[in-house]
Amino acid sequence: MKNLRLILPSLLLTGLMASGCWLISGQFTVSQDLPTPLDVDSQIVIVGAHIDLNTQSTYRDHKNDLKDLADCALLGTFTNTGTGTLDILVYMTPAGSPLHSTKVQLDADATKIKVWGPLTLGPGASKKVGWDESAGLFNADGKQALLKEVKGDGDFALYAVGASAPYKLRLTDGVAVVVVDAGK
Repeated sequence: MKNLRLILPSLLLTGLMASGCWLISGQFTVSQDLPTPLDVDSQIVIVGAHIDLNTQSTYRDHKNDLKDLADCALLGTFTNTGTGTLDILVYMTPAGSPLHSTKVQLDADATKIKVWGPLTLGPGASKKVGWDESAGLFNADGKQALLKEVKGDGDFALYAVGASAPYKLRLTDGVAVVVVDAGK
């Protein structure tokens, strides 16, 4: 009887190993540093941060097993370097869209989607945005669009801009982070 208790689990484990049928699931985090400082001036230039998750080995290793976007955040210190109150928004464009250098170009891009914001800052104000606050600034449509990009080619651009012109803003020590559910 003692042998049967040892033999049966061993046979099941051997069967699983031989079939290659392993149920593996979990979460992994991929982060990408953004250009720092990232300065945006609506009257001169905006700067898109190109994100290519394929440069991250963790993403490449699990790309075929992606299931869902568990969480996401845009971290860093945002500063209103202008003279008026500023509502900061973040838009995403997919790979294949040209990188835009003006707000007019971004506004004309039919593929853009607002993913984050608004974060409101008074003139000269700075705010270090942490995980909980940033995750709360992502909207449902933005999360779905980001999930589509993460499960797709993993290549997109992010733009931090003001809701209305004129504005000036700076992002320092910016990091885009996604937490992805994966499983086989």
